Amino acid sequence: MKLQQKVGLALGSGGPRGLAHIGVIQALLENDIPIDVITGTSAGALIGGLYASLGDISKVEKIATSLTKKDLLWVFSDIGFPSGIIQGNNITEFIQKLLRHILIESLPKPFAAVATDLSTGNAVTFASGNLATAIHASFAIPVVFEPVFLQNTYMIDGGCSCPVPVRPAKELGADIVIAVNLDSYPLPNPKTVTEAKKPNVKDAGVATINFFRYNLAKELCKSADITILPNVASISSLNLLQVFQGSEVIKIGYDAAIKEIPNIKRCIGN
Repeated sequence: MKLQQKVGLALGSGGPRGLAHIGVIQALLENDIPIDVITGTSAGALIGGLYASLGDISKVEKIATSLTKKDLLWVFSDIGFPSGIIQGNNITEFIQKLLRHILIESLPKPFAAVATDLSTGNAVTFASGNLATAIHASFAIPVVFEPVFLQNTYMIDGGCSCPVPVRPAKELGADIVIAVNLDSYPLPNPKTVTEAKKPNVKDAGVATINFFRYNLAKELCKSADITILPNVASISSLNLLQVFQGSEVIKIGYDAAIKEIPNIKRCIGN
């Protein structure tokens, strides 16, 4: 008798783009695709951790789409410096209220959040310990948030080293990995580039970071069995106000996953 293969879901980083993960999970569940293992980086860690803890993606959607500007203002009101604009204490408190101080190892299915060790640049996988703290470390965006001191070192956003956590999903026992890559960017047309005005410092800097993340994420997804690419290029990974476009972004993730359902079913032999 052939043992059923475990399916892992690797949820990528992307700030407000991460709301697309909700739609992806909805589409998988509606089509009876099992989710046995979940790994997440940054926004992927937040959505994946909420789903793994609450066990109901509709509850996660309700939380995401009911956020108000007042909520966002409070979450980001603990001004930091010198290592980050925001300390992040309110973020941890906010997540703790949602997750009730849950330990990762007590979740009903294997889960891991991925952060980056600031002293080495290596990706660090948190598959045990306080769930909210691990999620906080995973999305501690450099400059924006203060690094999180954990395991005797400082952690920053996992997107800096592992924007799509495919390997961690395999390390947690997944036989088949479905990756969700949010690092898609509109590449400029060569003709329009030569005709356009010379880019300023900001444009050049943002493009550099985007291309770095694009290529790193693309490389990591090569080891996934299926890669879902939600069309979220119009959603900024840094403009936190775009979380209020939640329903729109969720729909983008749902549509992208639906397109891949036939391929996923063939892959898992369903």
